Amino acid sequence: MHMNRVLRGGALTVAALMLVVAPALTADESDIAGRAAAWQEAYNAGDLGAVAALYTEDGKRMPPNMETVDGNAAIAENLQAFKDAGGAQVNIAVTEAESVGDTAYAVGTYEISGADGSHIDHGKWVNISKRVNGEWKIYSDIWNTNMALPTP
Repeated sequence: MHMNRVLRGGALTVAALMLVVAPALTADESDIAGRAAAWQEAYNAGDLGAVAALYTEDGKRMPPNMETVDGNAAIAENLQAFKDAGGAQVNIAVTEAESVGDTAYAVGTYEISGADGSHIDHGKWVNISKRVNGEWKIYSDIWNTNMALPTP
């Protein structure tokens, strides 16, 4: 009986310490939803330099079926190649976002359509952002399709 009280007391103490020591996750103070809206607006307007500027200098994009794209210049080139390949418009939705300290994460969905409005792709994404010199920037994003792979 005494041992159970000691174990319970110890467990409560550890839990209380975790709450004090670990920074609390908060609603997304980094405004990833605002960055996602700015990303979408700039991309859809063809201002790919503005999209690349939303990333940290060492930012990374992890497109499906490609190597990681590193840095702002490479990100702008990657975006241009995608735009040139027919990805005319993107619709982005943020479904979850939280931040802790100088780091934030978000998950969401996307839809891509061609210049004629035809459906090209839809899927999900993950974004990690960092506060750099007081400004929130995208550090890394990755996405993948929900569409079935073509059959051979």
